[in-house]
Amino acid sequence: MRHIRVDAQWLELIGGLLATPLMAMPADRIALQLTESFGLVGASYELRAPGRAPQRQLWPLDERFGGHRAEIEQWRPHRAIDCHPIARYYLATGDPAVIQVTDVPDRFADRHVVGAWKERASQWGCVNQIALPLHLGDCSHRVFVLGRSETFSPAEMQTARRLQRLLLGLDRQVLALSGAADARPGLLSRPTGEGRLTAREVAVLALVADGHTAGAVARRLLIGERTVHKHLQHLYGKLGVTDRLSAVLAAQRLGVLPPPPDRNVS
Repeated sequence: MRHIRVDAQWLELIGGLLATPLMAMPADRIALQLTESFGLVGASYELRAPGRAPQRQLWPLDERFGGHRAEIEQWRPHRAIDCHPIARYYLATGDPAVIQVTDVPDRFADRHVVGAWKERASQWGCVNQIALPLHLGDCSHRVFVLGRSETFSPAEMQTARRLQRLLLGLDRQVLALSGAADARPGLLSRPTGEGRLTAREVAVLALVADGHTAGAVARRLLIGERTVHKHLQHLYGKLGVTDRLSAVLAAQRLGVLPPPPDRNVS
């Protein structure tokens, strides 16, 4: 029955995210759920767009990957395009399919490439990886990468393909809302215009609205509890309030968070 539980977790997460007008992909919450669903060592998200500096993040934030975290973060932007089997596949084909390292055909990554990859990535504890691309373009891409030591089973690959479809829907909404925000700069600003809420601030506030404590929010987002309190203080200033309940109510009035359920409906 594990697949049923996993499906329910993802439906709850994506449903909540789709109900929230996010200006950026909530990659931290998605990476956390991917890590739990697939038993990952870690997950990453990379965004590259014309005219913008590449954005890369690796989760969990407290995982050192066998002491190689700095090496991974240095290696990815400079070597992955030539040395990662999946990156070579995408570059050659442009096919946005969900694929894992072991399924990349030899013509895209021969035994020398795969051997070099395994030698390096085995030290990181994530030699087997799946990529979930949301967009592949000539000068841009958005992709989640899942890593662990064990090969992903056919059932897990099928689950990953289903998740890709859900994430593609979320990605389209983020693009649409961010475009609307560019056209209407006050969309996620307080009435006085003092700065938009960031995607991380919205994620914190959404969890607070669901009744989570600061400690629970920190665990869900893989950040420190002190960082949660800092986000809340920034939220209070932007929304012109002094406490969590007022912040949630203000965000609901602005349409940043979905309205509370109508408890009078039987």
